[in-house]
Amino acid sequence: MTAPLGPGPQRRIRVSPPPPVPPPRPAVTNPSLLRSRPYDRVGGSRLTGMGGILLSAVLIGAMSPPQTADRQVFALVWLVLLAALVLGIALPLVAVRQVSVSATSPRDATVGELVPLRVIVTGRSSGCEVRVLDPTGPWHRTAAPGEGELLHLADRRGLFQVVRIEVRVTGPMGVLAAHHVHAVELPVVVEVAPRPLDISWQPAPSPVDGGTDPIALGLPGVDLVRSVRPYTSGDPAHLVHWPSTARAGSLVVREMEPPAPVGQAIILDLQGLGPDTERAAAYALGAARSVLAAGGQLVLCTCERGGPTTGRVRTTVDAGRRIARAVVGPPGEAPAGWPIVEIGR
Repeated sequence: MTAPLGPGPQRRIRVSPPPPVPPPRPAVTNPSLLRSRPYDRVGGSRLTGMGGILLSAVLIGAMSPPQTADRQVFALVWLVLLAALVLGIALPLVAVRQVSVSATSPRDATVGELVPLRVIVTGRSSGCEVRVLDPTGPWHRTAAPGEGELLHLADRRGLFQVVRIEVRVTGPMGVLAAHHVHAVELPVVVEVAPRPLDISWQPAPSPVDGGTDPIALGLPGVDLVRSVRPYTSGDPAHLVHWPSTARAGSLVVREMEPPAPVGQAIILDLQGLGPDTERAAAYALGAARSVLAAGGQLVLCTCERGGPTTGRVRTTVDAGRRIARAVVGPPGEAPAGWPIVEIGR
């Protein structure tokens, strides 16, 4: 989707939904973490296929023992099966509670990206598997203690410092799958920005710090000549003004006006948008990236958890972080004199 941002003093922008993009499938990046057979439900404990067969054998033997077989042999076999069932249930329940998990993650992500999580599993368990939840990923086999990298789909915008990781233990007998969900606190908050829309921007003058800014760029293709003066040692050759030089009989150079700063103030108002909330955020990030790519100065006006926020943004990473932190509420006010684009109002 491409939508132009004009240079007028104020303009109301209405977003439209971008084409749906299916999220990529997670993949294993560490060969020590192998994908295992799937289980659908989250949490709890349940018998495996082997455990179900063993339980059925114990129940059938208890309810209808054979009449012709040697009762002592049958009783011995039945007791062995019962002991295997009890131990196969008890051991995973104990082992899964002894496993702990920690994780680290990059700070920045974009909706739809697979974020690498470095997961460390401590404790002691031979048949241990882990998976990331929210959204639910595939199971990966590991040892405890052990570590590896899991890929987690960033499925929504916002700030996240807790990731849920589920541990499953079936060892040592494979009778019961004991599950435990860990709410793992990350060392840094992960700031998930929306996937930006493709927006074009037409530069407009902006009053940056009273009209001057050392990093501001002028309008493309425009050279502003203030006057000419005699050449002095060190002047660049491309500034020589040859017509004046021919008339004066000595080298004359042009004195240039400092570039006129251009920029945009973007107001992102997420109030009352309902299903269009995330599309408005994606539009705002696309517009912000377009302004920065064109060399313009950018002011973002949003609402964060602390209230209305207005501030200069100098990089695309900072723009993504600002919009990742945006919440529903009254946004900050744009500085006086800046060209304004309102999104969501």
